[in-house]
Amino acid sequence: MLRRWRNALRAAGVMSVLMGGVQSVSAQSGVSAPPAPIADVAASLPSAQPAGIAPADLGFRFHGYLRSGFGVDATGKGQQPFAAPLAGSKYRLGNEAETYLETTFAYGAASEGDDPGYFDTKVTLAYVTPTSQSSTFATTFSLREAYALARRVWAAQPTATFWAGARFYDRHDAHITDFWYRDPSGFGGGLEDVSLGDYAKLAVAWIGGTQDQLDPNGSVPAEDLFRFNKNTFDIKFYGMNLAGGQASLIVDLSHFNGDKVVTETPPIVVDDSFGVAGTAIMEWPFTGGRYKVALQYGTGAAFDFRSVVTRPAGLTLSPGDHVRLDDVWQFRLVSDLLIDQRGPWALQALGVYQELENGAASDSRVRWVSLGARPVRQLGRFFSLAAEAGWDYTVQGDLPGGSVFKLTVAPQITPSFKFLSRPALRAFATWAHWSDSFRGSVAAATNPDAVHGAAFGVQLETWW
Repeated sequence: MLRRWRNALRAAGVMSVLMGGVQSVSAQSGVSAPPAPIADVAASLPSAQPAGIAPADLGFRFHGYLRSGFGVDATGKGQQPFAAPLAGSKYRLGNEAETYLETTFAYGAASEGDDPGYFDTKVTLAYVTPTSQSSTFATTFSLREAYALARRVWAAQPTATFWAGARFYDRHDAHITDFWYRDPSGFGGGLEDVSLGDYAKLAVAWIGGTQDQLDPNGSVPAEDLFRFNKNTFDIKFYGMNLAGGQASLIVDLSHFNGDKVVTETPPIVVDDSFGVAGTAIMEWPFTGGRYKVALQYGTGAAFDFRSVVTRPAGLTLSPGDHVRLDDVWQFRLVSDLLIDQRGPWALQALGVYQELENGAASDSRVRWVSLGARPVRQLGRFFSLAAEAGWDYTVQGDLPGGSVFKLTVAPQITPSFKFLSRPALRAFATWAHWSDSFRGSVAAATNPDAVHGAAFGVQLETWW
């Protein structure tokens, strides 16, 4: 009898273990399985998260940006953007005539052992298809980023990050115009997030210009005489608390070794140049938004605050000419206000003043003034109405100047009511008017002899 009770108790114990194991596994996967040995169960538990490494930075990640749509002008022809000649950008809402896609593939991993280091690799591919007025549609492909970084490898500076490859680097833009007023992106390497006590951080980089087929805003650049590589040494101090905001100071030292543009005999010669550029940025955050001001001045090979050398705006060249970049300088002031949400309203407002000395023998001074705003009014949980008004004025020397004014109204659907909430699905109606001196220079494919135009369409914009 005692032996029977012992056997029954043993069977009950085994069944309870089995049932407990089956319940725990089936609750997670819906598949019954025998319990794992204690050692195997302990090994299968997730390990502690490495200190200083965010879970979102580990493993495979996929990010991107996309804008796409369709628009026509008032006669039904394909939409053409309204942009002022010699201006550095245009107001975007209801004024973009291309499909642009960026896809970023990234993989981050922590090293083995205690106090692991962090290593990350990123590749960004871009594709753009501009609107065409013919049956020829060209898709441009670009490798925009291909680089790796290492962090937590310097014991004295655990936040310091080493990087090498081709990357977007310290870019600053105004969203409503997609104006990248600082964009030293290119090939190179550097070190960032070096702590200078409790007061500031330091970043240094050596960058060579990339022969990218796309401009910083993702559009195909207009055919130009040259786009040359240069060497830039970039030094940045940032994270400094000043006057209730955050301050950044950047110095760029650029050298261009000279080159030739083979057109007709004789070639256009671009002389050697060394240039210095400085950028000061102040940003004041506040509840529901921020205000940002940038002040820039650049000379010689550093005049454009980019990693490549291009023809200065307004400079006309002929075979046999010499381009002296040492005679070129540029001054720029950018004022950018963003209210992501304030009650039923959201807003971005922008002001730009730019003055360029392009080195020409006459009419060498090019001025550009830009003022605009995009208010958004909430209409419901997902619905809102955006309106954008933008004005660009340009003038070169004593030549006739002029302006372009653009107005767009766009009902839109977004996941939440915030200015930068995406995806945004929009319908738009755009109207523009420009000076008589710009006749034939604004949206010339659809408005060759006019001083006003209109466009209607739909658009998607998103990032993830």
